[in-house]
Amino acid sequence: MAELSFCIVGPGALGTLFAARLASAGYAVQLVGRRREVIDLLNSQLITYEVDGVSDDVKIRSCLIEDVNPADIVVMFTKAQDMLAAAEAAYEQMPNAHYLTLQNGLGHGQSLASLVGEASVSYGVTMVPADLREPGNVETHGPARTWIGSMLDAGAEMTEAICVALNVSGFLVDHVDDPEVRVWNKAGFNVSMNGLCALCDGSPGLLHSYPDGQLFAHEIADEVIALADAEGVVIDAEAVHALIDNACVNHTYHKPSMVQDLERNVLTEIEALNGYIISRAKQIGLPVPKTEMIYRLIKIRERAPAFWAERR
Repeated sequence: MAELSFCIVGPGALGTLFAARLASAGYAVQLVGRRREVIDLLNSQLITYEVDGVSDDVKIRSCLIEDVNPADIVVMFTKAQDMLAAAEAAYEQMPNAHYLTLQNGLGHGQSLASLVGEASVSYGVTMVPADLREPGNVETHGPARTWIGSMLDAGAEMTEAICVALNVSGFLVDHVDDPEVRVWNKAGFNVSMNGLCALCDGSPGLLHSYPDGQLFAHEIADEVIALADAEGVVIDAEAVHALIDNACVNHTYHKPSMVQDLERNVLTEIEALNGYIISRAKQIGLPVPKTEMIYRLIKIRERAPAFWAERR
């Protein structure tokens, strides 16, 4: 297979990091955003990325979706709530591309397949931590794996090529036959950690330094695992709890995306995480009180900036 070209949709922390490392490895990469002022800023400078304290720079073409050049692979790194609209816009420009989503939450692979076709979709999850210092400047630290699989066997060859490209670019990526298991494992992790860290204005390291915080995360994870078991969904309970412990020990000062969202006064992905679990649990009459408590508190916290703005 000829060398792949990539279109990364979403110039946030992970989108910027993946784009930068792919470009540094020699792949043709475009970084697509929706705000003209951010695009102009990115095109005026080099993209800076730091991996375990070692910094590098690379030039990447950034553009709005209507100005994109056709690419072999479109990687969705938008917020969960923006994914379908962004994918529809990308599909209008690149109907023959293969699409990959590594976004937080459940159901994204299936949603993407309903738009572009199952044979053109790879999906999975990444545990890579990324912190966006400012547009075009991102850092990551610590070992972290990514798991990707294809929706159908017809997409397996392209999925393997994507995995090869990402491994060449310095990521630790496994091509798996069971991406749905990995997605549920990561969802259990995200539902347990992201909202809790956001409400504490903290990080996995904060939860680790105060043991009841780490214990609380495990208790939330148990609710997600109970839902999966009740619905007959395959989930690796031991792996979910191991992900929590690994993050608490190795990603001490990483700010989860929900923490970063609240700092920037934008809506979080709480609906695609805790909200999804609550909805599924209600359908079968399964109580998930800790998951619901985090959800309700985050929804209130999201509205705090507008509330205080009214006072002015």
